[in-house]
Amino acid sequence: MGSRRVCLSCDSTNRVDSKECTKCGADLDAEPETERRFIDDDPALVYVDPDNRIELDRFERLDEAELACGLLRYNGIPCELSPMPLPGLPVDLILWVHNKDAELAWALLADAEREASEKNDDAA
Repeated sequence: MGSRRVCLSCDSTNRVDSKECTKCGADLDAEPETERRFIDDDPALVYVDPDNRIELDRFERLDEAELACGLLRYNGIPCELSPMPLPGLPVDLILWVHNKDAELAWALLADAEREASEKNDDAA
């Protein structure tokens, strides 16, 4: 069997002299994507203007706060968490969003919480 070219988009094999994938039409000479970006790398999603923000929720656990913020950022809503308090002090992390995004952000978190509680009820 002769050499083949593998499409980086759909993993199908093509003739060695092919320029485009026969299955998906992707350019076989294109450079592979070397750097994957994460939602949290987008500065527009990690900064909330202190003069134009509202407190959306408070969390005692960092993992819960990060999960909520990640859900909002995934849906294109910028959010920011307050800094961690000093060790030994009670944790009270504040989730901040822009004033204009507050209603949608609250609805997204409420839907996620409702779905989670329904799954817990079904498992019981």
